[in-house]
Amino acid sequence: MSATSSPRRTRCSLLVALLVFFHGQSQAADSLETIGDKLAIAAALAQYSYRWDGKDAAGFADIFTLDGIMERWLAGSLVAGSRIVGKQAIQAYASLSHQGRLADRQTRHHFSGLVFLELSSTTAITENMALITHQTAADRVAVLRNSGIYRNNWRKTESGWLISKRVLFTDSFAPR
Repeated sequence: MSATSSPRRTRCSLLVALLVFFHGQSQAADSLETIGDKLAIAAALAQYSYRWDGKDAAGFADIFTLDGIMERWLAGSLVAGSRIVGKQAIQAYASLSHQGRLADRQTRHHFSGLVFLELSSTTAITENMALITHQTAADRVAVLRNSGIYRNNWRKTESGWLISKRVLFTDSFAPR
């Protein structure tokens, strides 16, 4: 490469060289497929926040399988009434939440620390940390309302990777 090659051209050349190097190696092909699946799941997870926080109940439900489940746990126990089963029920819950308890506020789901606990060609389990904030017209700044760990079970479908079960393990602290 000449000294006048652009950084973009250099990166493209490197990518082509890597693809040529790995061509025909099944282990590398599996790695590329795995990377693609991880990126697709991460993109779908980002939609969780945007659709919920954008009060798009139908779009939010679309990231779940038809038999999808949502639950919330606190201090090692399932929170009473928090288990929602089925895409239609998830959409109804989201719609009721957006028009009711969340109507006067902007929510934000701040996700970080995405880890893959399991990953196959058709299923995955991920965890990520979450800070959930709310802000009303009366609030100068957003207020932290919740925090915890989301554990998502994923299923690869014709529509892409969808959540089959979402569990929020809400942070709790028991004084010693």
